[in-house]
Amino acid sequence: MQEFFRKIYDFFETLPDRLYPFASEIEGRWVRGRRSYLHALNHAVLTYGPHRFGYKLTVYRATFHFLGAVLFIIFAALISQKLLGSEAALYVLLGAAIVALFLQEFHFHPKRYGQSRQKGVIDWLTWVIPMVVYISIHTL
Repeated sequence: MQEFFRKIYDFFETLPDRLYPFASEIEGRWVRGRRSYLHALNHAVLTYGPHRFGYKLTVYRATFHFLGAVLFIIFAALISQKLLGSEAALYVLLGAAIVALFLQEFHFHPKRYGQSRQKGVIDWLTWVIPMVVYISIHTL
């Protein structure tokens, strides 16, 4: 069962890599998707140093984090209203997601990928700010 969840997690985690829309020339061929993303990532690391991706890749990844946060809010709202029938459940789901994202960005990703604290902060904020804005709008 743990392997099943790991595969799902890996699928979503590598989604931006596979959908990378910008072309890169590798060995005389123009490629897109994962190969182009990995080429851009390697170029950024060579150019800026370890754990630094440059603004283009940072903005690209942050866009996916933001879209993920919006989709999570939508699905959490639907689940809390349709399945659980409670608005309080929405806030519990969002709160749990914020804690889970904190663990992911500041505990698991630094261990697994050597992710820098700065990247963790950027990633965490791009996930959490939309959730906090949503909670603020609906509690006022």
